[in-house]
Amino acid sequence: MNLHRSTSRRDQGSVSLLLTALFAGAVLLAGLLTDAGRVLYANADASDLAGKAARVGAQQIEPSALRAGEPMLDPEAAASAASAYLDHHRVSGTVTVTGDIVTVTVRTRVSYVLLAASGRTGATVVQTRSAIALRGP
Repeated sequence: MNLHRSTSRRDQGSVSLLLTALFAGAVLLAGLLTDAGRVLYANADASDLAGKAARVGAQQIEPSALRAGEPMLDPEAAASAASAYLDHHRVSGTVTVTGDIVTVTVRTRVSYVLLAASGRTGATVVQTRSAIALRGP
C-alpha cells in the first residue's frame, strides 16, 4: 500500500499564495471598515456639536428687549456663545447669525489609521446646523 500522494511540481506553494492573497484582502477590508466607521462617527459627532452650538446661540435673548415684552436675539451674544461652545469642545467652526437664525458649521479632520498605507491620509468632515430663536412659548 502506497501512502504517498503524487503531486505535481506546479501545485507546490499554491496554497501559500492563495492564503497570502486572502490575508491581504482581509487586511484591506478591515482597513475600510475601521476607517469608514471613524468617518461616520466623526460626521455624527460634528452634526451633534453644530446643532448644540446653534441652540446655545439661539438662546441668547437681548435682556432689554425681553423686559420690554418683545424678545429678540442678541446677535453678538449668540455668536459669542456658539463660538464658546465650540471652543469648549475643541472643535473649529464658523458661526453666522442672520435675524433670528443661528447657523453653525463644524469642520473636522479624520486621520486614517489603516488606509494611510494606501497614500490617503484622511477625510474632512463638514456639518452645518441651524437653530431659530423663538419669540413665544
